[in-house]
Amino acid sequence: MRLFGLTLLCMTLFASNSVFCRAALVEYGMDPGQYTAVRGLSAAATLCLLGWWHVRQRSKEECWWRRVWSQGSWPGALSLFAYMAFFSWGYVDMPTAAGTLIINATVQFGMVGWGVRHGVRPGRRQTLCLGVALAGLVALLLPGLTAPPLTGAVFMIGVGLAWSAYSICGRAAEDAVEATAGNFWRCAPLAALAGLAGLSSEAAHPVAVAWAICAGAGASACGYVIWYMIVPRYSLVNASIIQLSVPVITALLALATLGEAITVRFVLCAALILGGIALSVLGQGARKEPRNGGEASGR
Repeated sequence: MRLFGLTLLCMTLFASNSVFCRAALVEYGMDPGQYTAVRGLSAAATLCLLGWWHVRQRSKEECWWRRVWSQGSWPGALSLFAYMAFFSWGYVDMPTAAGTLIINATVQFGMVGWGVRHGVRPGRRQTLCLGVALAGLVALLLPGLTAPPLTGAVFMIGVGLAWSAYSICGRAAEDAVEATAGNFWRCAPLAALAGLAGLSSEAAHPVAVAWAICAGAGASACGYVIWYMIVPRYSLVNASIIQLSVPVITALLALATLGEAITVRFVLCAALILGGIALSVLGQGARKEPRNGGEASGR
């Protein structure tokens, strides 16, 4: 029961990231650069405290900040910053649920593409199922009265690819909390530069700043830590399946908090995308896969 509760909390935090961003940008007109800066810096500050506590629990003599810094990497930090930047600019005109759905699908294809390049090729069933998911994504993006904006969709695809790269960078991480903190510390100066890009805009509304802090300190920093706490308890297959709940939770949160409508087109395309991905992942259940929390996708 405790594992279920933590899993539900983690997936809700992942979904909340999209809702927080959309609320700050659309409801209160916050500049995307300002949002990226506040989110990144608040996450780095929170993980500074978590990293200090985490290292001190094991050794009071070890230099905690050097250990935390050593666990991160510049490739991980750059992909993390790209993820946050694309995320902020993408949600300027992208509906919350549709954006999350595109991210989720792109992450799956990004990871599969990385695997193919390194000799891990999907079987016929997986290829067919991923083709179904791709058809759903194409259907969602086709021009029409309810199609999401093309520019926003391109940004969301960038989000998914950046998160795929960040997940791959985390494969060799020795400690999830320390690696996440080390990456966010490296990312902090870049986030601050993004904030400078938004200085020409009006000062952010205090409520929008609060949403950005919630996204950074809560949904991002704490959400990622909780995910790495629970992912060892699941197989990689089940960990992937669990995350397919994020677009659904996001759609419900957006409906409840932002009043965004859930269209028939979204429901049908979501069924194709998530169904195809789920069947593909389930089809790999018989294979022996390494348990690696960093390879599973998150938000």
